[in-house]
Amino acid sequence: MQRPDYAANYEILMAVVTHLAVNKWPARQPKGIAKDLSIENVDAVRGVLRTFKGLFRESRGVSRDHGEPLYSLHLRHSRFVVADEEQERPPLNTEDLFALLRLVSEKAAQQTQQASALRIAALTSIISLMVAAASLLVALHKGL
Repeated sequence: MQRPDYAANYEILMAVVTHLAVNKWPARQPKGIAKDLSIENVDAVRGVLRTFKGLFRESRGVSRDHGEPLYSLHLRHSRFVVADEEQERPPLNTEDLFALLRLVSEKAAQQTQQASALRIAALTSIISLMVAAASLLVALHKGL
């Protein structure tokens, strides 16, 4: 299974987390989320909701209008017990919302730094190999 890529999905993640944290309805389908956020690529929203299982909870049932699962934030879902999944729940408080947004930002920054470090390591290795090959050619040329 592929590790969630916070850096590549940063903008959509931030928008979806915020939307599901404060929206009137705690659980939404991907099409409704995309429409409310003016995101044309509904598949990108679906991908984020399915990939980031630590943030988003998929409902057991499906929406009546489109037959898709409803998604909610785990944190918001766990904060309030209600009888009906589609029943309104209070929005997350500001402190919890900012904690989630900070988590997403920190994960994205960490992944970006790791990717940069890997690129630098790979470049250094390639340069070292080229220098070694050049040194070998010089040594062979002098030996002839």
